[in-house]
Amino acid sequence: MNLDLNSNDSRHLGRKLAYASEVSEIPGLPDSPTLPIAQSKSKTWATSVTHVPSWPQDARPLKKRNWISNLYSVGDVILVILPVYFILLGVAVITLNGKPTKDNNFGAKGEFAIHLGPTMFPVVFAAISGRSMKMYARYIAERGANISTLELLMASQSVWGTIESQLLMQRLTLVGPAATAFGLGSTYEGNGKFVDAGALYSAALMAPLKTKIGPQDPWGNVKITTLEAFDLSKANSEGWVIVPTSMSTPEDYASLVGLPLVGLPSDGISRFSLVYNYLSVACGSFNQTPFPGGVDIPDNWKGLYDHGTSPQNTYWTILEEIAPGEVWSNKSTTSNPLENTSFFVDTTSPWLSSPFARRDWPEMGGRLDIFFGNIYQSMSEEKKFRTNRELLYVSLYPMIPVNSGEFGLNVAKYSLRQNHVEAMVRCDQEQCVTEKIMKSLSDTRLASLTGFEHTLISSSFLKEFPKAVTLQFGSSPTERFLTDTSSLPFIQRVGPADQDVAYVNVSLVPPELFSRKLSLSLNTFYQLSMQPTGYFGSLSKNLSEYGPDTLPVTDINAFLPSNLSATANTFLSWYPIFRNAMEHIESPFIGATTTANVTTMREIFVCNFGWLALLLAASGIIFVAGGVALVLKHKTLGPEIFGFVTSMTYDNPYVRIADGTLGGGTTMDAMERARVLKDVKVYIGDVRGDDDTGHIAMASGVPLRKLERDRLYS
Repeated sequence: MNLDLNSNDSRHLGRKLAYASEVSEIPGLPDSPTLPIAQSKSKTWATSVTHVPSWPQDARPLKKRNWISNLYSVGDVILVILPVYFILLGVAVITLNGKPTKDNNFGAKGEFAIHLGPTMFPVVFAAISGRSMKMYARYIAERGANISTLELLMASQSVWGTIESQLLMQRLTLVGPAATAFGLGSTYEGNGKFVDAGALYSAALMAPLKTKIGPQDPWGNVKITTLEAFDLSKANSEGWVIVPTSMSTPEDYASLVGLPLVGLPSDGISRFSLVYNYLSVACGSFNQTPFPGGVDIPDNWKGLYDHGTSPQNTYWTILEEIAPGEVWSNKSTTSNPLENTSFFVDTTSPWLSSPFARRDWPEMGGRLDIFFGNIYQSMSEEKKFRTNRELLYVSLYPMIPVNSGEFGLNVAKYSLRQNHVEAMVRCDQEQCVTEKIMKSLSDTRLASLTGFEHTLISSSFLKEFPKAVTLQFGSSPTERFLTDTSSLPFIQRVGPADQDVAYVNVSLVPPELFSRKLSLSLNTFYQLSMQPTGYFGSLSKNLSEYGPDTLPVTDINAFLPSNLSATANTFLSWYPIFRNAMEHIESPFIGATTTANVTTMREIFVCNFGWLALLLAASGIIFVAGGVALVLKHKTLGPEIFGFVTSMTYDNPYVRIADGTLGGGTTMDAMERARVLKDVKVYIGDVRGDDDTGHIAMASGVPLRKLERDRLYS
């Protein structure tokens, strides 16, 4: 075959595609004018097809079955029975319904099969439905059918094709909605040291706000809310107050760090109550006074003098008068409470070891004993034991004008107490939240007595707390946190900051709010300073390492002989024995004991019968449809010509070979015909290019003219 592209228009190029060695001119069609060779300004051009190899020249019967057609039949059968897989899958789901998933081998295989479903089902559905629609169309075409019905069947090989064919034909038939519903079925399936304490304290201050108001600390320990955060009048008949999952502000919690829990079950939900103690303070209003700086101080120290904070220029006697206390009782250059910090705290209540206590308050030792137990019952009713310990808060603030180097002192007194609460905790494995809280019914010790009754505890704590996080210049991050618990307690800037930026003025915070914020900070550092290594997690699961079973109110007695208890003896009599017992404890802390109700969640298979019904219905329909289509295919005698480009070459007068049309080959399937004609180039063009009115057809081997937007066509 030779293809010869000729034109009298010099704008066109000549082409040759050789099937054979012969080149011939192409005469015009009988029903159209012959293209004159010498015609001027002709816009037509032509190709010639002289020979097509393997083209049937003689008549022959309908296509007979051979090994290839038999192989296709086997493939059709396999494709049709694939929906049985999904029907069996539905049966497996019914069998597994309500059975546990753990150690269920059949269930694991069923899950694997289910995971394949969303991928396999749409593919299988589309393959069977598309092929079935074509088989139906071929079958009814041999018996006579409307073109609209055939078009809808051929277009319904996809969901969108079904919808689009309805719109383009502007006709709604029963075939369209039925095929649409049929196609939609394919989509349903696929849908201890203060140094260590300071580091942890700093980390707690820098935690994101989401963590600060959340139910757990940065290390996953459960946090306990305060009673002050709720309206206790709304408690239920038992005294419980419901705790929301997240609080509105950090100061709603007693501490920024929670309680480490050991022995939680690896699975299931556990609920238990625990007793918790936290410190709270009630602050009075701040009094402001200039910082006693300067060398030459007049008799009336309230007069004018330099208010710089240099230790060499500080008048310590006046500072002692402004802020008297037990911790910093001898303020001096070597005992400077404001060294490396912008504030300090002290206690004005005497200790057991102080000369004042021994002289004027002999019962002071009883405060410590009553805190640890219940001795001196008659004395515990006295006012002296029910009076809260008084503390002092002293803070630097910049004076006006800004950057003058002069500072003032904010001084406030506040009372300290300890609250005993009981919290109900819910844990889903190791994720715990506090569900409700109430005043403890088991720990009835006086709220006025705290661990600060011990001289060493309070002295060490009050000295180290202001220096937990230090800065060379400006207010301590603790004070920044006290003014705004929702923001990062650091200045985020490269250049130096003015005094009014570097320092905060805590007197601007209302006393009640300041009290809650200070309580939060005190509890956080106090809790961490007890044993900071117990908050990191990775704790031993051996409960015996944390001491015998006990409650917080009587935990000391568990480590003492039966004839020597903290509830019946003085602190000095039992403490040496207790301290010796503590030296053999290898755990980070002594643990209190509680009993939990554990609900083990057993995962089971649950069948969604609605989706199962859809699966079985869709699988059953596609199985029947595929089976019917397979039967109709074998009853259909004609060649498969629907849905192929080659179908437009059957008896097409505009597709010519040499002197005749592409006749014959009517028994060939469209794909077989396409293999034979694979190198024939066809065009969609105007086959009557020299007429006033054009005619559009797919053509080859005849004069053609390109389609033009403004030209008329028949």
